[in-house]
Amino acid sequence: MSVKHAFLGLLAEGPLHGYELKLTFEERLLPSSPLNYGQVYGSLERLERDGLVEHQVIVQEERPDKKVYRITAEGLRELDRWLRNPSVPALDLRNETFLKLAVARRLGDVDTAEVLASERRGSFRRLREVTEARRQAAAEGKGVELLLLLDLAAFRLEAFLKWLERCEELFDQEARRKWQR
Repeated sequence: MSVKHAFLGLLAEGPLHGYELKLTFEERLLPSSPLNYGQVYGSLERLERDGLVEHQVIVQEERPDKKVYRITAEGLRELDRWLRNPSVPALDLRNETFLKLAVARRLGDVDTAEVLASERRGSFRRLREVTEARRQAAAEGKGVELLLLLDLAAFRLEAFLKWLERCEELFDQEARRKWQR
């Protein structure tokens, strides 16, 4: 996930200080992904170092001065480049369920069907939660971005459930081949 580019996109709408940037990111872009302050200010420092944003210090009478960031012309070019080029789909194959199945198969005395059943129940439970969150967000008139994010979560869970079916199918085929020998 490119927080850097999301920040450039938010700053393209207008200048913001760090706290406003954090709040806007969490409320409008990824409500389920809170940012820590170190991530926000570290990203802003790198963006400034790279010439993509600049800041202005705003003096406040009864509060500490604040830095307000704005996107530079180079930042706008970088944002445009990022928006126009395809993302690389995330294929993080370090999957805990896969590891459980691999370990269970190596041990031999663990029933992989039980592991699959447990994972399937957990995935269906999570899919119900996401589906309910999607229904509630739609009923409350939440933004289309949140609805699309929840749709993405649901589609990923559905694909994962399909993969669990495929695991079961291949394990069954393997068992039948062994039994026939």
